[in-house]
Amino acid sequence: MQKIILFSLSFVLLACTHRPSKVEIMRQQKAIQDSITYCNAKQNVVYSDSILHALIPQTDTLLQSFVYSKDEKAEDYGHYVHKLLQTSRNAERNFIQAYVMDNYMVRLQSYYYGSHQHEQSAVRFSFGEDYVEKEGSNHAFNAEGWHEILTIEGDDALQLLSLIDNHVNDRILVTSIGKQNIRYYLSENERKALHQTYLLAVAMRNINTLERAINVSNRQIEKYEKKHAKAK
Repeated sequence: MQKIILFSLSFVLLACTHRPSKVEIMRQQKAIQDSITYCNAKQNVVYSDSILHALIPQTDTLLQSFVYSKDEKAEDYGHYVHKLLQTSRNAERNFIQAYVMDNYMVRLQSYYYGSHQHEQSAVRFSFGEDYVEKEGSNHAFNAEGWHEILTIEGDDALQLLSLIDNHVNDRILVTSIGKQNIRYYLSENERKALHQTYLLAVAMRNINTLERAINVSNRQIEKYEKKHAKAK
């Protein structure tokens, strides 16, 4: 009996002093990390989906103020432009147009119309004593008057729209910089239209980010569940 007790005690002590190998430790750590990733992915899907369901109706409401157009022959992406900022409604005056493209890029354009070349190189927005100025690429043509379109894209365009959004209730002075500086104020309707364009740009980018996050999380969930289904 004493020998059996001593043998059992030796076995227990040996089991207690067993040190897992590096491979075993790595497997345990990987299993724990996979479980954490799986749980996080499940939570991300629920959270992102709830935000998405709230955001889509808001975006649909915004889109009612916009028109969509795409030149299938010349353009890879279509774009949404506010009804008040359509070129057809503002062809013979100086104005600011902005739109959101299918690939979520934002463009802001400074339109010049006059009897002589202006050679736009930049546009400046002044908010009281503060102002921001951005350069862009200029396209000019003559069609019953001289037309120039200065185009600013991407983050620069979004930054300008963000500043206009912050000052939507203030007077905003536009300066078209070229051979001479041409100045005019945005009307209240123009400020509101550019404000709504900014809201649409942010909403569409957020929807795209959420949809991509859901797709990534769903792939992680599927991978984890397939792996554990095989292990059973």
